[in-house]
Amino acid sequence: MHFNIPVIEEQTDKIGGRFVVYHVYLDGLLYCKMKYSDMHKWDEELRRVFGDCLPPFPPNYYLSMTETMEDERRLLLEQYLQKVSANSSISKHEIYTFLRKMQQETFKIPVQNCLLEVLLPDGEKVRADIQSSDPAERVLEIVFCKLQLPRQMLEYFSLFLVEGISGGQYSVLKKLAPFELPYVTLKSMSDEQCMIMIRKSYFDPEIDRIVMENSCGLNLLYLQAISDMEMGCWTPANEQLEKLRSLQKTGRKKEFLEVAQQVKHYGYMQAEACICEHPEPNSPTVVRVGYEEINCCTQLLSNQAEETSFEISKVRCWSVRLLGTSTGNPSEEDDIKLEFSFEYCYGNDTWKWITIHTHQAFLLSTFMHQVEAEHAAKNLDLVDEMEIEMPDVQIKKQSFPTYLKTDKARPALTRIKSTVRGSKEDDVFEGIQEKDL
Repeated sequence: MHFNIPVIEEQTDKIGGRFVVYHVYLDGLLYCKMKYSDMHKWDEELRRVFGDCLPPFPPNYYLSMTETMEDERRLLLEQYLQKVSANSSISKHEIYTFLRKMQQETFKIPVQNCLLEVLLPDGEKVRADIQSSDPAERVLEIVFCKLQLPRQMLEYFSLFLVEGISGGQYSVLKKLAPFELPYVTLKSMSDEQCMIMIRKSYFDPEIDRIVMENSCGLNLLYLQAISDMEMGCWTPANEQLEKLRSLQKTGRKKEFLEVAQQVKHYGYMQAEACICEHPEPNSPTVVRVGYEEINCCTQLLSNQAEETSFEISKVRCWSVRLLGTSTGNPSEEDDIKLEFSFEYCYGNDTWKWITIHTHQAFLLSTFMHQVEAEHAAKNLDLVDEMEIEMPDVQIKKQSFPTYLKTDKARPALTRIKSTVRGSKEDDVFEGIQEKDL
């Protein structure tokens, strides 16, 4: 998961005092809004418990800040959130409690019993009785209970925010973080076509075998496989398609999946059509991320299609950048333009950045993080096995590319600034202190 603060909002209190509200985005979508004092108080609470393992917190200014100082604070707060959320030494409970509180307060959703409809890949819905304050990890447990899935398979599935498109198809917007409140996230979306969906979240094809041992897990994989095939995420050859249709018609789910596993791109996560700068600038492209590769099917200027496979093992790092808004209006935070780039080795120590322009840039980054985690886990298991079998041999663990958050050559997310004046009747930020200046 990735936090960033691309938007700051200037507000005034009842007596005309100015303060700043930071729009905190999580994986590309607005998660919550915070004041400096919110995070400062949280930092003080964390330091009392965890001390020096915390990253530095941006200093407090009691006088008016210049635009440079304001932007520096924004970047430091962004880095602070990212580092704290990734720090394994800090209790996840302490982090999650604060973030859940901020999300709920931002969208003014009271704690209440509610019914959340969770979409299955085939379009059917599971109705879960939850509280609005239940995080995604809790909601997933409730859905698992409804579907009679064993708890040991929780790590293989996740909740996703999806948006319905024409023909009963959908587009995946993001994978929900464990602490994220699905009910609040759904209510915060202006698009009524958005829903919460349960999908498998892994890429390693070997995990299919584990999930398929359970009849309920087998059924969920089967439903997703059919849905992905109908949406063109993977396309079987004519002979394969004929066999798959026959197995589908007779309800032979396990055999269907075994045939599907032999189809090219089965198990890949596909992004929506986007623009890639390789092999030609501004090339329309379909991007798929798999366990071993990033696959780009590009339409060239000659109207010919060219397929390029970028091996995961040759990707050194990747980044997500915000380029501004397509409308040119800096307050249009719903129309932010993003790009996803990765540095790839072509051999002989020749590295090149491959850039993809897509509103799903953070989703692609999430996919890459998942692939990284699965490779790292498998490498660790392999090392442990080899150390047991050959205790006298030292094994060097294979390194895997890490996420590039920012560097000087590829600047970090830029900010968008808007000015909003609060009214006396609707002043959410009462009791503003000097720390907010």
